[in-house]
Amino acid sequence: MKSLSLFFIVSLYLAGCSAPGTHERRGTELGAVTGAIIGGIIGHQSGETAAGVALGAVVGGTAGAAAGASKDRTEDRRYERGAVRAQPAVDEFGYNMADYFELMTVDEMEILQARSDARTEV
Repeated sequence: MKSLSLFFIVSLYLAGCSAPGTHERRGTELGAVTGAIIGGIIGHQSGETAAGVALGAVVGGTAGAAAGASKDRTEDRRYERGAVRAQPAVDEFGYNMADYFELMTVDEMEILQARSDARTEV
């Protein structure tokens, strides 16, 4: 139980070290989890499970962050060269803002505009 709580503490710490929504963050999280699992297995074989989990999470998180940061830099360079165009942001249903505006009625558009202008009479 002690090693499990240590694993979660280290994983949360490492996950908070990188920017949200990037390959670096996902790499950090995946690396920390994978490293902790492998470190726990190796540590268990030598009688030091908690130390193995902690060390594995740190090493895995660091390696995952480095790999993710590299992927972020590569993507940024491709975007700057124009090889990749920015994708419109979509929600969990696969719609972007333009899709919602196409589906809205005139009355709904007026209500939305009134709310954004902070007009309460509409």
